[in-house]
Amino acid sequence: MEEDPRTASLVIGGTGMLAAATRWLAQRSRVTILVARRASGFQIGGARLRPVDADWSQGSFPDEVTAALAEAGPIGTALLWLHQPEPVLAWLLPRLRGARIVLILGSRDGRPGLPDPVEALATVRLGSVAAAHGRRWLTHAEISAGAVAALQDGASRVVGELTPLP
Repeated sequence: MEEDPRTASLVIGGTGMLAAATRWLAQRSRVTILVARRASGFQIGGARLRPVDADWSQGSFPDEVTAALAEAGPIGTALLWLHQPEPVLAWLLPRLRGARIVLILGSRDGRPGLPDPVEALATVRLGSVAAAHGRRWLTHAEISAGAVAALQDGASRVVGELTPLP
């Protein structure tokens, strides 16, 4: 993906396992709105970052997020790790018209592809990897690499292998 440096990007929940993907996207954007519990403590060298501290478990969207989106202008790309995506997406999708959206879903998330239908939305399902003594969880680098690949080509994918639910 060659991001247009005149557009903004949005990342929700990208300060932990997706930190490398957040940095990658921010380097390719005019400004990156980063929404996370501890967004203000996240550092991106050389990129313009607009951190918004928010706890999505409250089920409400802070006015700061709305203000940051309005201030940033058109969002070209969004990277979203949402544990309960339905209410956030219902509020957010009208504000992301025309954006490439990548939604990260955990290995136990039974949603086949969410929501339905949304143009330009790719899902990245996270699985596990075979190891010498069973299976292991994905590393932060593997998770970020899968997210970056989806940001680049807009295609849904599975990172690792999905195991059947018990």
